[in-house]
Amino acid sequence: MHDPAPKRGPLTPREWVISGIFLAILLGLFAASIFYDFSPVKLSALLVILYWIPLLVVHEAGHAFVARALGWHVGQVVLGMGRTLAEFRIGRATVEVRLLPIEGFVASVPTNLRWPRIKSAAIYFAGPGADLLVAAAVLLLVGPDRLLSASEDYGLIAWQSLALAAVSQGVLNLIPHSVRTPEREIPNDGLGILRSFGLPESYYAGLIGQRYNQQDRGWESRDPADSRNRS
Repeated sequence: MHDPAPKRGPLTPREWVISGIFLAILLGLFAASIFYDFSPVKLSALLVILYWIPLLVVHEAGHAFVARALGWHVGQVVLGMGRTLAEFRIGRATVEVRLLPIEGFVASVPTNLRWPRIKSAAIYFAGPGADLLVAAAVLLLVGPDRLLSASEDYGLIAWQSLALAAVSQGVLNLIPHSVRTPEREIPNDGLGILRSFGLPESYYAGLIGQRYNQQDRGWESRDPADSRNRS
């Protein structure tokens, strides 16, 4: 998903304190529910939440990696929603880490008009595909019988939780839906895959040559000299 108007800049000390207190209360209540009448399987819910953050990185890295492999320009990678906590560059891409690590997005544009619809769909699928690849790797490593069995073994519960988090993130992103903002409607990965095949070639042509300007925090208009790359 894409936050079209995020608050920018580092958090103030007051915002850090408020965020810290809120997080501490939330985690405290969650921990209390787990340790009251404790059983090892209750840890799975906490582990799924904790795994969500590194899986989000894997998810967005999947989008970015496939986009670059297909020759598209990756201008922006966003991890999380809301206020920006940190910002840095990897190659020519600006990476933003935001306050709420729930979802993110990768902004990329084509550099030519060779199979743009198929490439766009592949880039959309790459994020959920990376999640499902993690789940498949866990399945092969642990084995289907052990992975799907009830257990009080902490190590197995950790593997089961990782597989569950990966499958959940992958499947949820493949269910087509969108989020409507005051500026536009934003498709998720599943809807983006479907829409990739319905967009006209002129849409992809209009994206060629655009570059993300980190200083102005926006995409610059196409350089006319890049028109030679359209075919």
